[in-house]
Amino acid sequence: MHINSLPLRVRLTLLMAMILSIACFSLMAALIYTARVVYVAPQLVPEVSTSEEMGREPLPVSIPSVPPIPSPPPIPSVPPVLIEQQINFASTGFLCVILIIAGGSVLAYRVAGGALKPVTDLSKEIEEIDENNLYRQVQVPPSKDEVARLSISFNRMTRKLEKSFMAHKHFTANAAHELKTPIAAMLARIEVVQLGGPPSLEEYKEALQDTQCNAERLNTLVHDLLRMNADLNVTACVTFSAKELFQSILSELAAEIQSKHIDVEVHLEDIPVYGERNLLHRVFSNIFHNAIKYNKPNGSIQITGTRHPDTTRITIADTGIGIPKDQMDKIFEPFYCVDKSRSRELGGNGLGLSITKAVIDKHSGSIQVQSEMGMGTTFEVQLPNAYTVH
Repeated sequence: MHINSLPLRVRLTLLMAMILSIACFSLMAALIYTARVVYVAPQLVPEVSTSEEMGREPLPVSIPSVPPIPSPPPIPSVPPVLIEQQINFASTGFLCVILIIAGGSVLAYRVAGGALKPVTDLSKEIEEIDENNLYRQVQVPPSKDEVARLSISFNRMTRKLEKSFMAHKHFTANAAHELKTPIAAMLARIEVVQLGGPPSLEEYKEALQDTQCNAERLNTLVHDLLRMNADLNVTACVTFSAKELFQSILSELAAEIQSKHIDVEVHLEDIPVYGERNLLHRVFSNIFHNAIKYNKPNGSIQITGTRHPDTTRITIADTGIGIPKDQMDKIFEPFYCVDKSRSRELGGNGLGLSITKAVIDKHSGSIQVQSEMGMGTTFEVQLPNAYTVH
């Protein structure tokens, strides 16, 4: 069995037991060495004469003509009693070491269990979460340690998941409703034609026109959904003129501008924009189209651009009806409309700004909105001069 497969409490106990064993055996070896060298060796040193011990000079002796070869001093022998004492000391010491290691391991296991109890409790709480209480918050311990921070992070993640799932649920419900509306209208028109008598040519034309209108609306809705979830083609990103881009948009929406007698001012001299041209065309076309659609008759729209070292900022300001402050953070949600009846009347499906936000995010940019009821709305788009892939 690999040590990593063991519970964390057991691994901590084994680690502490290993450290305790190394420390105890090292200390025991040092004690045995000290006992032998310091306390035993001095007893084995041969005794010196009284005159040498007291520092006196030895008595003079006659020196022979040929000095004899001195014999080596005799090796002192260790008494058997001392050897037995050394063995008893070592045995007793190692027995104490084993007892200390065993007691320390048990204590380490209990201490590790107490230290890991918050982790164990957190694990049990998380195990109790299922599909019925998916957004349940775990209890945060009063201590400000790693377990408390882990609990706070888990609760924060749960709230993010709840928000994401609710947004997905809301999106699915709205998408189903928006898709169902034109289909139901086409089916109702067909049933009206079938229930009556033999339809005339005019009735056929009206039914076909109505069906075509709903089919086009359905096709636009599906196309917008696909565009919103499409990946950005990084190889297609180029630098192009913002002024030329808006000249093309103004040309496309010229009829709507003239019908409401809106004055448009463009201040985009020498302002370049970097990104995928078709997607950015859709972004600014959506914003500009909303500025026309929700503007007042004889209103105005100002388009300005500023170039910075790292970013390019383009602002579109109108004199329209404005957006309520309590709905400012919801306008980028899919299928959300400030005034659903008016948006449906004007042909909107609530995906324009969602697509705009998605495309700008893919370009690593940002979009800000400021609005005041009855005074107008200002959209500010900021795009990096050098695109960074996310």
